[in-house]
Amino acid sequence: MVLRVYLLRTIKTSGLFLYSFCLLHTFSNHFVSVVTCEGDSMYPTINATPQNDVVLVEHWTKKKKSLSRNDIVIVSQPDSPGDYICKRIIAVEGDDLKRYKRTLLYNKWKKVPSGHVWLEGDNTERSYDSRRFGPVPQGLVHGRVFFRAGFIK
Repeated sequence: MVLRVYLLRTIKTSGLFLYSFCLLHTFSNHFVSVVTCEGDSMYPTINATPQNDVVLVEHWTKKKKSLSRNDIVIVSQPDSPGDYICKRIIAVEGDDLKRYKRTLLYNKWKKVPSGHVWLEGDNTERSYDSRRFGPVPQGLVHGRVFFRAGFIK
């Protein structure tokens, strides 16, 4: 009898843990996730302090395909698939890159191709971005940063 009660409690606790894990996983992959941004390529917007900034990333904008200029996004790095980068969208598909003075360093592309975005860091001297690897497919965008909590360690 005691063994049966113990087993039922264990099963119930395990079920609640599994259920909670599934909810958290679904929430962080489809709604909002917490990301730590490292490096100074987005300085002074992100990482203005010596500590790494924590940002909240929403995933609805990506699903609705409503990314726009000046959005800060988290993206899979095109030439290193396991790594993620945080950059600002400078131009969206169809935009003429000649009108952006910062992109003149990269003359290969004249317009952003369909289904792509042009990304650059705010700290242009320290940023590895579209000026080096070209336009980024929108499918590599994981989400849009909507809140920066630089005070959290």
